[in-house]
Amino acid sequence: MPDQDTFIPKQDRRRQAECPHCSNRVAMSLRNLRWVHPELKIPGPIQKPGQHVEEQVWSCDFCGMAVVELYSVDRLLSKAKNVRAAGVAGEYKWTLISRVWPAQEPRPLSPDAPDKVRDLFLEAGRAEAAGAFRLAGVGYRSVVEEICKERGAAGRNLHTMISDLARLNVPQSVIDGFHEARLLGNDSVHNGLEYAPDEVADVAGLIEEAVLVLYVQPAERRRLAAARLARRTAHRAGAESPPPSAP
Repeated sequence: MPDQDTFIPKQDRRRQAECPHCSNRVAMSLRNLRWVHPELKIPGPIQKPGQHVEEQVWSCDFCGMAVVELYSVDRLLSKAKNVRAAGVAGEYKWTLISRVWPAQEPRPLSPDAPDKVRDLFLEAGRAEAAGAFRLAGVGYRSVVEEICKERGAAGRNLHTMISDLARLNVPQSVIDGFHEARLLGNDSVHNGLEYAPDEVADVAGLIEEAVLVLYVQPAERRRLAAARLARRTAHRAGAESPPPSAP
């Protein structure tokens, strides 16, 4: 690893994240980095406060594939009385700008979900893919609100609407996930809080799981029930029924 990364703490050179190649949530290791802007003439920690841009290369400990990301790096000076002391006590803040490779794609939802839910989720996914995480948080909150309306939940605000889903026999795990999305959106729009990429992605995953439970699985059961009915009907009529599908 290049010498210029010596200010990155060793404990921050490994992380838990979802690999975009194998889709497993695994440990990932920092393999390499290079400064993109401004060019450092002397390797080592940032010498002046301000924003810099670096390219980081991570690899999945499971499949071994690489992930390339761009980060802005800010040196946050401490309250030391002089620059030299501040240089020793200074801390660094990394903010993800974008994933360079593999390209970040907007998250799709199953066609079994209502069209408006899918459209809102796609818009939020585009914001997430572009690194606009506060906007993505607001978008995922809108998805939850639309699902609550579609399911017939009652309430004067989103909190009570989500809680009312229990009356409609929605599993508690789905309700808890929706409250997480609500808080993410509230913090993003009202408090200007920007969550980490993995935290936003986790909320998107909670919504995907909810869509699976509320729309995809019931639709699949209806399709299979229709297939069984068609098979029985054809058998009774003496017609040739389609061969069973492979498991």
